[in-house]
Amino acid sequence: MSRKLIMTIIILSLCFIVLQSAFPSNTSKPVAQPHAVNGLLDLSDWNFKQNGLVALDGEWEFYWQEFLTPKDFARTDFSEKNEHIILPRAWNKYILNDHILSGDGYATYRLTVKHTSTDILSIKIPRIFTAYTLWANEELIASSGKVGIDYTSMIPQYLPQVEYISPESDTIEFVIQVSNFRHRSGGILESIQIGSTSQISEVRTKNLTLELFLFGGLFIIGFYHISLFLFRTKDRSTLYFGIYSLLISARTILVGEIYFIQLFPDFSWEIAHKLQTLAYYLGVPLVFQFLKETFPQDTSKKIITIIKTIAIGFGLLVLFTPVKIFSQFNPLYQVFSILTFSYALYIVIISCIKKREGSYLIGLGVTILILFTVNDMIFLSVLLADSSNHFMRSYVTRGNLSSWGLLIFIFTQSLVLAKKSSKSFTNVELLSEQLQQINSTLEEQVHDRTLALEKSKEELSEAYLTLSKSKSSLQGLMQNLSHDLRSPLTTIKGYTNAILDGVVTQPDKQQKYLTRINDKVDHLNHMVHELFDLSQLQSRQLALQYELFPLKQIIRNLADKCYYDTLNEKVIFNIEYPPCWQDETSDLDSLYVRIDYQRIERVLTNLFNNAIKYTPEEGHLDLKFYIDFDYKNLIIVVSDTGIGIAKEDLPHIFERFYTLPKAHGTNTKGTGLGLAIVKEILEYHNGKIWVLSEQDKGSQFFVSLPICNINSIDHKEEQ
Repeated sequence: MSRKLIMTIIILSLCFIVLQSAFPSNTSKPVAQPHAVNGLLDLSDWNFKQNGLVALDGEWEFYWQEFLTPKDFARTDFSEKNEHIILPRAWNKYILNDHILSGDGYATYRLTVKHTSTDILSIKIPRIFTAYTLWANEELIASSGKVGIDYTSMIPQYLPQVEYISPESDTIEFVIQVSNFRHRSGGILESIQIGSTSQISEVRTKNLTLELFLFGGLFIIGFYHISLFLFRTKDRSTLYFGIYSLLISARTILVGEIYFIQLFPDFSWEIAHKLQTLAYYLGVPLVFQFLKETFPQDTSKKIITIIKTIAIGFGLLVLFTPVKIFSQFNPLYQVFSILTFSYALYIVIISCIKKREGSYLIGLGVTILILFTVNDMIFLSVLLADSSNHFMRSYVTRGNLSSWGLLIFIFTQSLVLAKKSSKSFTNVELLSEQLQQINSTLEEQVHDRTLALEKSKEELSEAYLTLSKSKSSLQGLMQNLSHDLRSPLTTIKGYTNAILDGVVTQPDKQQKYLTRINDKVDHLNHMVHELFDLSQLQSRQLALQYELFPLKQIIRNLADKCYYDTLNEKVIFNIEYPPCWQDETSDLDSLYVRIDYQRIERVLTNLFNNAIKYTPEEGHLDLKFYIDFDYKNLIIVVSDTGIGIAKEDLPHIFERFYTLPKAHGTNTKGTGLGLAIVKEILEYHNGKIWVLSEQDKGSQFFVSLPICNINSIDHKEEQ
């Protein structure tokens, strides 16, 4: 079930409760209400306890422009000359002797009630327009204001009352004097009810309780919404809603049981009536101001301005004219209200179609408020007031429902506010989380940028070092070329001049000289290539082709290569594999090395060539493979039983162009670049090389290459 459907069910349930509360029903089974006929209401068969209250509706005796008392009726026979008027209704437009009555005037009403009750009865008197005096069995039991025969002699007052009657016989005679010169309508416009004391008290107490509940609730809600506006003046819808709630709360205690007059009986009837009417007149534009602020895209500013202008005009009429005058225009404002309510329903429908935020809830509340307000307008309209048998009396039986409509409207508005507040809090939490994420991201970005700057700095430093190395390498290369090429070039030139100058004329000697020239050229070519490679390695300008190779495969391939390279050499060659080579439970299968295979082959080739050069015939040449204890590095050891290296030469053997002194008794020739190239290649691979040697006891060259575990590589790639 959707959230909107649940809210709709709740609101409709609230409407049902409101209607049940607003229309109090008797616990007894309802029966047809008796009506007075010719001034007589027969309640002989009526049981108040079982059947409930009775409205004293029907034909009352009517004496126009006469103030009669029960004593007058006791002295004189009025049966021949009396008129009858059906109550409730105003005497306006009542035709008497071919004369249509207006609202101004005075009259006496008389009704005789037959009953069988022996208990004390109560009578509930509504407001009567606009002053009255009531007798029951010649006893004055109630009055409101002061009746008079003209405008100056009467004093108007609305004062609903409950009075008690002690029947001494089976008949009750009610005589009511009514006068009106202050309002558009005059007479008894609402039903007078009679019943047991407990029934009347229950109805009165329930009505007062509900009206005070409405007053308190509407007042608090109005004050709350105005407070919301003061804290957040951007949303003016809460201001208009709050003012409207306060106006209707004030009107609530000025209608119905009119509790305000119960507290302040001497309060001006004129002012009270103005306040009641202003609450209605000004409430209409306030509702539209609320709709304008809530759905600004769906309201017309021109129409709202027209509504406000007309409403303010009627409001000024209320302020500056007496009730007698502005009450004449009340039907016109009611027609204007009906038209504006049609536009309000149009706004609601459009906002719901366009699915504006809160449109369904607010639309439902506005619709119920309009329906309840229209009910009050019809109940208080001249259509019902000036007619005794209008068909609308069967449908509109109770007034003052607009306050209940507003209560439902407030409930829907509260749900919208709660939704907005919840959404706002959610947005605040979301923004807070996003802000934290942004802060975290910024911190990460700052950290990353800092690292990037540091890395850039390092790269710049490396680039500077590389440039310096390149420059130094270039200078060294030029120096080495000029130094190391001078001697071979001089030799080549000498041999060539000897042939060209005719110094050597014998063919066999010329062939010998040409062979030496060819050897020198090959030596120079090899030297140039190695110098170029070394220069690129040292300046880090050589791009290696790295690949992942299983450790076992690399060991096997390198061992095989070295084996075949030494087949034609007069040395004894041995290969020693890692201790765990044949262990099937070892982790060798998961170990890999990341290398440029051709470059690593060159490392082994250079090391083996040096070993073979300096190892005598029948000497030993060994290749050993080790894996360190934590499986981090592959150790390759190339050892020989050659002439060894003197202690003073060890720190220099990886320098370029460094060769062992001839004093050591060797006739080998080399460029002195092989070990320098080996060192640079291994540094490219994050590897190392070092040597252990003693003169005349052979040498051991150690090569270290990093190992990686394929499982950890896969895990990192998954992450």
